[in-house]
Amino acid sequence: MPDRFCGRCGQDAHHTHRLTMKDMPHDVLHSIWHVDKGILYTLKTMVFRPGPTIREYLAGKRVDHFRPLSLLFIMTGLYALLFSVLHIDMMPPRDPTMPEAMNQMQVSFSTFVMKYLAWCYLATVPAWALSARLFLRRGGYNYAECLIIAAFITAINNSITLLLLPVTYAYSGTPQIQTFTFCALVLVIGYASWAYGSLLSHTTLGWLGRLWRGFMTFMFGYLMLIIAGMVLMFTLNWSSIKQSVKQQAQLEKQKQELKKQAR
Repeated sequence: MPDRFCGRCGQDAHHTHRLTMKDMPHDVLHSIWHVDKGILYTLKTMVFRPGPTIREYLAGKRVDHFRPLSLLFIMTGLYALLFSVLHIDMMPPRDPTMPEAMNQMQVSFSTFVMKYLAWCYLATVPAWALSARLFLRRGGYNYAECLIIAAFITAINNSITLLLLPVTYAYSGTPQIQTFTFCALVLVIGYASWAYGSLLSHTTLGWLGRLWRGFMTFMFGYLMLIIAGMVLMFTLNWSSIKQSVKQQAQLEKQKQELKKQAR
């Protein structure tokens, strides 16, 4: 229809009516997030057919899909906001047998992660993209495409943890929080393994081979993040560690002196 759009600026003539209050929810969502159509469709397709959805997006069929980085920002930001507002404590009660220095390290690391939760989640994407580049190489994906893949799948994983937030809140700071966290991790690993593996459906690999490579993609990225987390934990607590080692050495020295005096 030649008269639908302005010949000068391209403005859609069907959207030039006078604004009313019923237009406000749509305009707010559209202007801030563009949520009105793409996000719900993308969430649905990513849950039920992640491989075809991502492959379509990479192939250029993007008009119906929400942008992966925007989706990741929204899901991660919403999760981090609710996590902070609800004051959720992912640490169980302290084990009396745990050394004070180790407990302080865990508390310090947990506090840091909770404070910068959104950024920590976003920082995981390059690690999983690198892992995808390694284990999904039969799919022919370059690193930039692997970043898109990791962003999509991480966004859905964050959506899963977001849905589980009420249970997380119920177990906050209790001994059961570790068991629940493990169960949630199994669910996330299951989805991620299937989602990553489905990106190899166009190859000659069988379903078991695809699932195995999907599993390794997630676990190798997860291992890199654990190592990075341990390095960060020791870095944040280096002064406390040195002090603890010094105190331990002094205690050992005192024990040796007491033994000599006893003889």
